[in-house]
Amino acid sequence: MFYIIFFSLVLIATLALVFTKAYKSENPIVDKVLKVVVVVWMAIYFLNLFLPDAFAMRTFDDVTNYVGGENIWFAVVRWFNDVAFVILPIAIFFKKDLFNKFTAYAVVAICLLNVAAYFEYIKWYTSTDGAGIMALRFFGDETKAFFINHTFRSIYFGVSMFLELMLAIFITLRSFKSFKINKNVKSVLINVAAFVAILFAIIPIYVPQYLFKGYSMVGAGNLDNFKMGTFFHIVWMIGVIIEGVVLSLVFKKKSYSDRFILVLILAFALIMQYNQMFTGIGEITTHRMPFQLCNMAGLFILLMLITKNEKIYHFTIVINSVGAIIAMAMCDTTPYGITYIMNIHYVTEHTNVILVPILCATLGIFAPLKTKDIKHFVAGFSIYFVAILLIGGTFTGLYESTGNSYWNCNYLFMFNKAESTKILSFVGPLFDVKFKLFDFFTLSLVQLVVYVVFLAICTGAFFLIKFLLRKNTLWEDSQKNELMQN
Repeated sequence: MFYIIFFSLVLIATLALVFTKAYKSENPIVDKVLKVVVVVWMAIYFLNLFLPDAFAMRTFDDVTNYVGGENIWFAVVRWFNDVAFVILPIAIFFKKDLFNKFTAYAVVAICLLNVAAYFEYIKWYTSTDGAGIMALRFFGDETKAFFINHTFRSIYFGVSMFLELMLAIFITLRSFKSFKINKNVKSVLINVAAFVAILFAIIPIYVPQYLFKGYSMVGAGNLDNFKMGTFFHIVWMIGVIIEGVVLSLVFKKKSYSDRFILVLILAFALIMQYNQMFTGIGEITTHRMPFQLCNMAGLFILLMLITKNEKIYHFTIVINSVGAIIAMAMCDTTPYGITYIMNIHYVTEHTNVILVPILCATLGIFAPLKTKDIKHFVAGFSIYFVAILLIGGTFTGLYESTGNSYWNCNYLFMFNKAESTKILSFVGPLFDVKFKLFDFFTLSLVQLVVYVVFLAICTGAFFLIKFLLRKNTLWEDSQKNELMQN
């Protein structure tokens, strides 16, 4: 029944496009409607990350889901479909020929393949092993049952795939006449390489566990271990540097729009890969709420790019980048190996939080830093710090007064002494210098130290970045681009 309804609607909608020739229209209203539809589809696709999905869980009681290898094909199918989350909006908003071709040659086929896997999707979407928003303890049984209801998940999946396919068909029809068989082997290889690069940039954080058939608990010194100072930690740090240098060199001679699309792709990947964590971690407690600097960075970075807001840029390149570099150096991961879903999450998140703002600087997406810009990141961090102090302090007060573990948090590593000293043992005494307000809200010396020390480090980083990129001329060249004038 699903396929009959789905393909009937696709046929009707496609015929309507063909007969009305809407795809040929240069009417700005059609263009605006198309942009609204792709944004709606992206929202539907994104919100699905918070719904139950047993396939993306970080652990299973029966590990054969990973180690057996029988689910690799489905992991790859899902992985390829995430590429549409990047390609479709760029094809629609920027109308780049390369992304039109990606849509016609790849996204249409990938979407149909995912529709063909409908029963496999529904099996995992309706499994009681799923988590996401369903795992919240505040929901009743009826509400939780609704999230894994077969009809609801079928409709949700169908709407998402229908919009994706119709957007891809529209783009294909609109651009069809411009498609020519490219006989230049070098050009074809570059295009294929670009698609593969996007594919790896957007890889879902749960896929490596399937590709490498699971994860393993290992001891210190093994290559499979992923903690501070181990082989994969060092490889990761070097890899981020190499990636940043290579991307800067490759794209520095590209147009402003090409450079902007590069950082936008990484920003989309960051948003997806960070929030995929919520699909599989179990209950979303305050400990996992996105209030850490690196957690909020995805939102800040996307907002920065969409609005081209320089004040937000000054915050992200200093505060977010420095925070992510510190997190990368500390490598606060689990010992379950490099392919473990939470370790992949840690790597992808912090890599892009570091790279996107820095690439915005090296590629001239924003103007070079000026001394007066210091006030933007100082004010931004001060506002953020006060907000986190109030939120984290309130949650901690509830945790201490109720004993309910749901409220246990450690934002900026300044609310939970036991967790913080596991990473930096010397900070323990700073937690002990404290006093309580209203016998509920705790203020401690560690909070003041975090604010002062981190802001001091960031100030030093600001002047270092300003000095290193003082001769960057890409921004001046970019101002001539029509994208900056729109």
